[in-house]
Amino acid sequence: MSKKILILGSEGFIGQKFIDFLDMDEFPHKNLFRVDIQERKKQNYYKCNASNYENLNNIIQKIIPDEIYNFCGSFSNIFEIDYLNNVIVSKNIFDSLIQNKQTDCKVLINGSAAEYGLIKEYSSPVKEDSPLNPVSFYGLSKVFQTFLAKTYFLRDNINIFITRPFNIIGYGISNKLFIGRLVSEIEQNIKSGKKIILGNIDSERDYIDIDDLLRAYKLIMERGAPGEVFNIGFGQSIKMLDLLKIFLEVFNIDFKEVELSKELVRRFDIPKIVGDISKLKELNWYPEISLRESISKIKSQFQ
Repeated sequence: MSKKILILGSEGFIGQKFIDFLDMDEFPHKNLFRVDIQERKKQNYYKCNASNYENLNNIIQKIIPDEIYNFCGSFSNIFEIDYLNNVIVSKNIFDSLIQNKQTDCKVLINGSAAEYGLIKEYSSPVKEDSPLNPVSFYGLSKVFQTFLAKTYFLRDNINIFITRPFNIIGYGISNKLFIGRLVSEIEQNIKSGKKIILGNIDSERDYIDIDDLLRAYKLIMERGAPGEVFNIGFGQSIKMLDLLKIFLEVFNIDFKEVELSKELVRRFDIPKIVGDISKLKELNWYPEISLRESISKIKSQFQ
């Protein structure tokens, strides 16, 4: 019998991409279940605010999933909102599994490189056991989520797998993030000739293609050790200026079309961060998609 898979946050960027990624021969549609707060008419879809324990518990009781992927979350940087969506939702999942004696169910929790926060330059690349010094409420909420997951793993032996993705490249990502904003600005430039307006482009980041990220999620659930944290990144950093130049080359846009705005510069910005992905490599996972390939894929998805 095929395992039942429950995707929370199914209508978000990662949730939708992950569902598209799953091999439907291995995961028949009837055994794939979706939960999101939005109104949708889809097979095996449940509209639910996962921060409401009773509502989420009713769904988990009904489905009895073998695997749960928690892609719910927010990065509003408003403490109360991010705590509710990133911490309480995860707690509700764990409590429901305990109440229903389903602790054998595998649960993937999606953390963030923002948990590392302010790191010393010599500390990069950062390992999973590096100090966590978040400089945003979003990063702080993800730290809380990580420690909550570890506590439930140690206390109740729930099969929890904790991921910590670095910066993602993919079409459709939120324009609150640099890549999302850049893609949106490029689209407007192409359509209307509007200047591409950006903030800080001096920082260095570790960027991972969305498809490489999805492969990592699946592999961690298959081969990873419960209770462990796994960095997911390319393992190399690139200056955002250089990343911008690749975008402009791929889209054949002159650098003169770019303007920098001090108003878009964040108050706290980490100069450089890159992930140590040794643990993922031990599972025989390696990033396969180059930055230029990622950007070319984005271009192919433009309207």
